[in-house]
Amino acid sequence: NCSERYAAEQFRETKRLWSRISGLDKTGGRGCYHGFQSFGDEGMTAERAHEIGVELARRLWGDRFEVVVATHCDTDHYHNHYAINSVSFKDGMKFRDTFRDFYSLREENDRLCLENGLSIVETPAVKGRNRGEYKAEKRGEPTFRSLIRADIDRAVSASVTEREFFGRLRDAGYDLLLVGEDGRPVKYPALRPPGADHFVRFHKLGSSEYTLEGIRERVAGNYKRSDPLPDHKKREIERYREEAKPDMKIGGLYALYMRYSHELYFIGKYPASVKRMSDFMREDLIHMKRLDEQTKLLGRNRISTICELEEFRTRSEMELERLDGLRRDLRNNLKRAVRASDMDRISGTKSRISGMTEKMKRIRNDLRLCGMIEERSAVMAEEIEMLTERRIADAREEEERDEQLFGRRGGTGRADEPGRN
Repeated sequence: NCSERYAAEQFRETKRLWSRISGLDKTGGRGCYHGFQSFGDEGMTAERAHEIGVELARRLWGDRFEVVVATHCDTDHYHNHYAINSVSFKDGMKFRDTFRDFYSLREENDRLCLENGLSIVETPAVKGRNRGEYKAEKRGEPTFRSLIRADIDRAVSASVTEREFFGRLRDAGYDLLLVGEDGRPVKYPALRPPGADHFVRFHKLGSSEYTLEGIRERVAGNYKRSDPLPDHKKREIERYREEAKPDMKIGGLYALYMRYSHELYFIGKYPASVKRMSDFMREDLIHMKRLDEQTKLLGRNRISTICELEEFRTRSEMELERLDGLRRDLRNNLKRAVRASDMDRISGTKSRISGMTEKMKRIRNDLRLCGMIEERSAVMAEEIEMLTERRIADAREEEERDEQLFGRRGGTGRADEPGRN
């Protein structure tokens, strides 16, 4: 429905036409949609691949949309790309890219390939991870699923029975879906983190050690376990704690943020070091960059108290207002320079406006961080205190359980001691 040479302009003209007819702006938003079609090595030629691609476009979109079909020959298999105008030339309606459209594309593609004697993928793989989550994991950043895995690791390291493991997860705020209404085990056991609105299946967490079978094996291995943190790990942790200590001469908000950040980095590196983690800390683990920005702001401006934070915010607001006035004056100067066609003056004024806009952007970001610091600092202090108390309680609980399971070190329970059976 369009020329390959002038397709882009025809796409735009269709949008402008229906904008005039409907009185609605059809030129904004997404300009076009992209699809693709790949072929295996079945004696395929570029000409045949292109013919099949054009026929698929005709069947799916030919009665309503302009489409460009491009056949690529630069890889080890031929494949077609489709660029579909986002506005219909027939009725001016927008193209809706839904799951129904995706399945229609796949069904029509399979039907067309079978008609041409080509093979199809019988059971298409379905990607299980969100793209943003995948990228975050590649960058080594915590994600929704990585925090669930860390909570499971904590529960596993602190349990010697399956029942104890599930109890640990429930204590951490998790809901578990293990049996159905008929009392039988469900086909896909799942868990729901605190604050989440949906369940996540165990086998979707990334590896076999997080399936129920894998967890059972790990928990069973704890009955004859060594310390979950071996000596070399303990030494590494102690070195980390020494390096992580903030400068004790710096007090107030900056020291609080330093301590809290180091605790989060520590938990991220050693999930088993704490058996429970609050929703507040779990959220901050995902947004560590935001926390780092707040810490740097406090350190860069030597802010130690809420009063100093308020003074900094007031100065920043005044500076922002001053820069805004200067930028308005520069824009007026730019208009006069344009009317006078003074190119040197235009270039210099634009450069100054750009620099001023960047300064205002940084100040607005600082003001946003100030609001976060004021809102979250009091909770951080409480979290650090509760974390310390939980660690002490966990250590006592661990000692008591070891005594019950293995006996006191000086008493019974040492079957491999010489003279014992």
